[in-house]
Amino acid sequence: MTQGAIVLTGGSGVVGMEVLARLLERGEDDVIVLLRAADADEADRRLHTILGRLWRTVPARDRVRAMPADVTTPRLGLSAGDRHEIAATADRIVHCAAAVGFDQPLPDALAINALGTQRVLELGRDMPELRRIVHVSTAFVSGRYDGCFHETQLIAGQGFRNTYEQSKHLAERLVSSSELPVVIARPSIVVGSADTGWTPAFSALYLPLRAFARGLLDRVPADPAGIVDAVPLDYVAASLVHLLDAPGIEGRTFNLVAGDRAATVGDVLGLAQTRFQQPEPTFAPLRRAGKADALVPYFDVRTTFDDRQARELLEAQGIVAAPLDALFERLMDYAEATRWGRVPALREDAGAIGAEIGLAAA
Repeated sequence: MTQGAIVLTGGSGVVGMEVLARLLERGEDDVIVLLRAADADEADRRLHTILGRLWRTVPARDRVRAMPADVTTPRLGLSAGDRHEIAATADRIVHCAAAVGFDQPLPDALAINALGTQRVLELGRDMPELRRIVHVSTAFVSGRYDGCFHETQLIAGQGFRNTYEQSKHLAERLVSSSELPVVIARPSIVVGSADTGWTPAFSALYLPLRAFARGLLDRVPADPAGIVDAVPLDYVAASLVHLLDAPGIEGRTFNLVAGDRAATVGDVLGLAQTRFQQPEPTFAPLRRAGKADALVPYFDVRTTFDDRQARELLEAQGIVAAPLDALFERLMDYAEATRWGRVPALREDAGAIGAEIGLAAA
């Protein structure tokens, strides 16, 4: 069976960029990247910038093209010609685009995460040969659920910490009720790649770690028993690429999480204390924490995640999430070598950076 092209949204984001890299490296598919842009020239320039953060010489460059689009506008802002081309040539969608800020106003979060998802589903309905939509959600659609949140759960009476969780939860409800051939993937906190530490952005878990490294968190507003479920970028992206074509999984949801291998806040700070030679912090009641304000509610997470479906499917393919304690030194090596992103490195150079650090340590 001849495969059609893959439509990718969110190709400029952390996860979408790694998914794009892996699709081009395997060289089997044409990829159409929908990028927010005023016109085709601007979309091309944005794609050129993205590819330039990955490689010097792009593999399968003839297999990728950009189209100007906007998930916040009707029909994704696609021109009639571009929409017709997608309908004629594409058969799969990976929807990574999302507004990931934890402090955004609810209308803004809904416009991108929920209504944007609805527009991607509408595009799927216009694709006669549609075989699969992989919707990238988040494990934190669980909200403040207290206990083990299963892959088969969605509506469980949970409250939400912020508009990100709330809007992503609504997006999942839209996807689940679409009657399209969909698969839902729920990553937890995404950190750098397990093999190199590479990440195109230092956000989420990196923010409090950087503050701790600089001696700015002598009092940590956290519960040391709070759960820190984090997974490496390469695991998430490899999983998404596999979910595009794995047979017989339509309608299923996969938690891409650490699960029973998750760390605690105390574990992470213990690793950071050793790494950065900082004194043992004092745990304080949750309160405002400067630039990390929006992250504070994640310092006392009580939710664990079941990932039996994901492990059963992915481990057979050799796709396994390394636990945070096994990744920590590599992640911090890369963060410090790139000055926490101020000196960005190409993805293809990340392995060499790690080797140089290893030689220096020896």
